[in-house]
Amino acid sequence: MKPSTSDITSPWTLRPAPLGLRAATAVGAGSLIASFFIGTGDITIATTMGAKFGFSLWWTYFVLGAAGWALIDMSVRYFLQFGRTPMSMFKEIHPLLSAYLFLTVVVCTLFGSYSQWNACAMVLAGFFPGIPIEVAGAIASISALLLLLTGAYRRLELIFVFGLIALIACVFGSAFLAGIPWTEAARGLIPNAPGAGWTALFMSNAGSMINAWLILIYPYTMIERGWYSEKLQGKVNILHRARLDYAWGILAAGVVALPLMAAAAAVARPFGILPRSYMDLAVMLEPLAGPAGTVLFLGGLFLAAWTSGVGWWLGGCYAMLDLFNLPIRLDSKPMRVCLLLFALPSTLLLLLRINPVYQMLVFSAFLAAVFPVIGIALLWRVTRPDMGYFRWSPRTPHGLFLIVLDCFAVLLSIYIGWVQIGALFADR
Repeated sequence: MKPSTSDITSPWTLRPAPLGLRAATAVGAGSLIASFFIGTGDITIATTMGAKFGFSLWWTYFVLGAAGWALIDMSVRYFLQFGRTPMSMFKEIHPLLSAYLFLTVVVCTLFGSYSQWNACAMVLAGFFPGIPIEVAGAIASISALLLLLTGAYRRLELIFVFGLIALIACVFGSAFLAGIPWTEAARGLIPNAPGAGWTALFMSNAGSMINAWLILIYPYTMIERGWYSEKLQGKVNILHRARLDYAWGILAAGVVALPLMAAAAAVARPFGILPRSYMDLAVMLEPLAGPAGTVLFLGGLFLAAWTSGVGWWLGGCYAMLDLFNLPIRLDSKPMRVCLLLFALPSTLLLLLRINPVYQMLVFSAFLAAVFPVIGIALLWRVTRPDMGYFRWSPRTPHGLFLIVLDCFAVLLSIYIGWVQIGALFADR
């Protein structure tokens, strides 16, 4: 049998082709990935961090972001090596993992999207007080469903790019009106332990920043885009382009967290107030930032929640199609059926009126318990010799860096997901 190019080429020795301007600005899937990071979880956690510790925990977004980047990268390397979807690696490890992931997909998608429609409902009810919460949430979820049922993936990416830009403009506009102490914010990039309760926030942020669908969804967007090559150099070029794309999506979470922390630090921290929900923060902003600051904040909150709700449905449906070996395409009939199956129960959950802050913190803890399983499976798969060019190799600085980053990501996920979360429940 003739060895493949990836077998005779030393790992991590090829240079990717330079990116043209058009390729460098293609951040559609990265913006879609950002929707998972910047939902109600990110807003709730950043608000709580700002109200309790100011900017002291801003560094957590970038430490956790590096781990999230590594986990996504492992799934992309697997896809480029074999041309197989992420769920394939779990199926080949053991059939029971498929059942485990099926349950995880259902729970995560339903409750992850529900929390976003609940936040959208609160914003709409704030703008239009006569609308019941359930109706406002249904308006948000139905509009998202109609968008996804059109099956236009390229249009979806474009909407997410402009939505992310508008979101960043809204939250920064609101924070500028309240005031951002830039020097203090810069000090927040230095890792530190600011006081009692910071570890719980760190764990909750990990559940929001590193979760199963962040790890698994990106190769599905590559399939939609046609980002695959049989040639090794083509694979290297695609990996380089993809890395910049999802790095942008991860970085966006830290960027958006800054003005949220600033707003909470300005209006809540001086008085020792811990907002019970993001709507409390919106009310508190008005005396300092004026009505315009409140409107901008609410607009940013709606964009974050709505795009995140779309992202949860999309990620859950892709995973379900993959589990049942169905076509990974937004415009396919199985995708439309799956969307409807997720849309109905997640919208009906609005009738329960669960407190979104408590629900999101518990949900983040659930995700933290789940993602070590995904991380360990990924690590086992990328260390096998059949990964060819994309296998582990300490012979080059690039290869050694990836080994360190991969191990860091998985060890961090195990520590937060099983050690810290386990200790939390043991204490109770």
